[in-house]
Amino acid sequence: MKYLLSTVVSLLFVVSVAASAQQAANQPQRLEQINELLKQNPEVIPSVLNSLQQYIASKKTAEQAQRDHGKWLLDNDDAHPWFGAENGSVPVIVFTDYDCPYCKRLEPHLQKLVEEFPQVKVINVLVPLRQQSVQGGNLNPANFALNVWQNQREQFAEVHELLYKKNGLHTGKSLEQIARKTGTRSQLDSPKATPTIIERNYRVFSDFQLRGTPAIMVGGQTIPGYVEYAELKQVVQQAVAH
Repeated sequence: MKYLLSTVVSLLFVVSVAASAQQAANQPQRLEQINELLKQNPEVIPSVLNSLQQYIASKKTAEQAQRDHGKWLLDNDDAHPWFGAENGSVPVIVFTDYDCPYCKRLEPHLQKLVEEFPQVKVINVLVPLRQQSVQGGNLNPANFALNVWQNQREQFAEVHELLYKKNGLHTGKSLEQIARKTGTRSQLDSPKATPTIIERNYRVFSDFQLRGTPAIMVGGQTIPGYVEYAELKQVVQQAVAH
């Protein structure tokens, strides 16, 4: 029953999503498959209908979030640290947290992407979900990183790398060590801390109905969670092709 329901819902999703010419040509056949499955198993109809309604509602919510926050994500270099092609035709938006172990694992993949694809611009949207304040410190890693990005941008790449290299959660001591090593100590005490950016990032994260970091948006697709490089590369290749 569970497998059948999953099959029907998957077919419905394929039909409901905007498709290429070849997919569109196959839609009548897929609709016939769906109808036949439902006729043979009418008991799954309520569950299938509910799943499809949830999918449509979620899709509408995501479309509204894109209208509300698209400019914030794509046209706001001061708010979101980025690397790769400044005017890249393929933006890769990454909701990330310097305290997240999976974000730390993903970072080398993102660096490899910009080396392999000159069209890619990686945009980091900082959402410190793991901890909003660190033990023994005034700022969390996201606020510190944004201060460096806005006030000492030439040091940002090194700060960014070191923040991800730290195993486990950051503390005031770990941030102090990074700041002293990179010559950015003043950014730990800066009055220009950026809580308004973080607050907006939280709202965007919520409006897109994301549940954790990392979350990657590229080519109209959302990847909710960590992926290996091969899978990420395949999605980017599709975006480049279009």
